[in-house]
Amino acid sequence: MARPIPDLDLREISKLHEGDIKPSGSKSYIDAAIDSISSSGSSRSLLFGTLSGWLAGVTIIRVGKIAAFGLGGSIILLHFASEYEYINVNWERIRESVRHSQALMENAVRFVKKNSCYTVGFVGGFFFGIAST
Repeated sequence: MARPIPDLDLREISKLHEGDIKPSGSKSYIDAAIDSISSSGSSRSLLFGTLSGWLAGVTIIRVGKIAAFGLGGSIILLHFASEYEYINVNWERIRESVRHSQALMENAVRFVKKNSCYTVGFVGGFFFGIAST
């Protein structure tokens, strides 16, 4: 015979695990996810990297042709619009954006160096995903 379900208040359980889900301090959710990947074992990081890389590879192949056509066409149209002075390019604002991109790239390189197992798994899984489509 089955045992009865004990009296359980789900609100108390969610309060216990709130700290596990939300990042502490001023960390963003992405920083908390990166820290959790970094703290896991190397085999777990390799497996997680392979699965996420495979998913990214499959997604890129499925969406890539449409996105490449749209992006290429947009670049050509923007160039012609700029040449015929329909639009003016604010180069100073672009330089500011590039500075921000440089900081993002430095963070990405730091992540790759810190999490080599995840990175190798992601790259391998990415190529598996491309080959499997």
